[in-house]
Amino acid sequence: MRNSEHPHGSPEEAGEWSGGHALARQLAAEGVEVVFGLPGEQLMRALDAFVDVPELRYIVTRHEQATTYMADGYARTSGRPGVAMVVPGVGVYNAASGLATAYACSSQVLLIAGQIERDAIGRDLGLLHDVHDQLDIVRPVTKHAERLMRADDIAPGVRRAFAAMATGRPRPAEVEIPPEAFAESTKAALAEPVPTARQAADEQRLAAAAALLAAAERPLVIAGGGAVLGDASAELTRVAALLQAPVVTTREGKGAVDDRHPLAVGTAWFNSRMRPVVESADVVLAVGTRFQRMGLGPAQKLVHLDVDPDQIGRNHPADVALAGDAALSLAALAELLPAARRSRADEAAAMRAKAHHDLAAVGPQWGMVRALRAGIPDDGVLVCDTTSVAYMCHMAYPVYAPRTYLCTSYMGTLGFAYPAALGAKVARPDAPVVTVVGDGGFLFASNELATAVQHGIHTVTVVFDDGAYGNSNRDQHDRYGGREYGTLLHNPDWVALARAFGAEGVLVDDIAKLPAVLADACAADDRSTVIAVPMGRLPSVFT
Repeated sequence: MRNSEHPHGSPEEAGEWSGGHALARQLAAEGVEVVFGLPGEQLMRALDAFVDVPELRYIVTRHEQATTYMADGYARTSGRPGVAMVVPGVGVYNAASGLATAYACSSQVLLIAGQIERDAIGRDLGLLHDVHDQLDIVRPVTKHAERLMRADDIAPGVRRAFAAMATGRPRPAEVEIPPEAFAESTKAALAEPVPTARQAADEQRLAAAAALLAAAERPLVIAGGGAVLGDASAELTRVAALLQAPVVTTREGKGAVDDRHPLAVGTAWFNSRMRPVVESADVVLAVGTRFQRMGLGPAQKLVHLDVDPDQIGRNHPADVALAGDAALSLAALAELLPAARRSRADEAAAMRAKAHHDLAAVGPQWGMVRALRAGIPDDGVLVCDTTSVAYMCHMAYPVYAPRTYLCTSYMGTLGFAYPAALGAKVARPDAPVVTVVGDGGFLFASNELATAVQHGIHTVTVVFDDGAYGNSNRDQHDRYGGREYGTLLHNPDWVALARAFGAEGVLVDDIAKLPAVLADACAADDRSTVIAVPMGRLPSVFT
């Protein structure tokens, strides 16, 4: 709809903005291209203003949880903030699971929340969607939360939220706005976006780190999610090559170095096969990681680089603490390092081969992960839910580029993967996007198949179906005498379910057939595909 046709007229023509227009225009000024939302009474003035801002694409979901999951998938895949918008109260409660996941994964997600009428906030009057203090819901899972009470507050408040997300460690933010603020007029100008200053670690500390690493006989690099989110892959790879240091990643750090690189060894997440690799190092360079569950021996030294100084030394004391931007700090470190005296590619290859041999002995998951990698193109994005096959993906799925592997970090969110994959596909329409999910997790969000079909967001979903919440069911067998209680599931016909939404459904009854089916589905630009893979109960990968 053109501005001249809009029933409320163009804000430019009136010489002033409505608060709703201030929101829409400020989002566009921040470079936002898409908002994932679900409408409701307190948001209607804002949605009406969105009609006048064609730069914004509005994607409506079928549940509020999907708005923040999709925004998270978009943010982590694109490197740009993802934006969600929901009604107050129950809408915010539903969206909070996505905020919690984004918080755990250091993802830039902005939640725009409605509010009840201005003069009723905090009075517990029982109005529609009323929560006594809504900010209390989001404070634990955001780094910035603010109530913008008037139209004049909206543009500068949105600017503050974006600045907070982009400063230091990226994490979610929330702004909440009562309906009157969307409706009333303002002459306040848009807030000019200011580039966020990035800073390398202290020069003297970098020199100390370089000296310690250069003198090491067996240096090791451990790369976490901060190396990926900090766009530091090239610099990380250069430092590893100069040191001839094998590289281990966390699950969030997968893709920080190409797994085909001669120094790439694998993933350390809950992976006892990597313990000998870590123990063999005399000096460890940890980049963008909490360094959790990786205790070092008394003779080992740690150089810890992170944009968040509060993370340095939290789980293990650092011999050299480097607080700063990962890419800038690694680039500066590389200039201080001499080339290594010898190649350690053969050592890294042996470490990698031993880890793979041990993982292959775990059980069928190894073959499932190999089948997934064989069917997904090199540039494909894989989004993993909390499920048994995904656990093996964390340990064994090779990743070739940053921002092509998404997980839930320590939040372990069930049902995250499918809507997050839709957000990733919106961010990367040129790349195939694949979800790995269990039968339990997929039904948390399978209703978003309607969103996918409506908006033409075509992804591939692989549902591994064991008829149970498999990990909990295995716990009952392994630790509670096999007394199954509350873990068995009744599932739909997945093929029929997909087709009922207008998507394609395929049954794969032999894992050997999965690569070809998956490759065909990834090549299709005109349909969403659900691939159902029935399977038996799987052994634990945590051995």
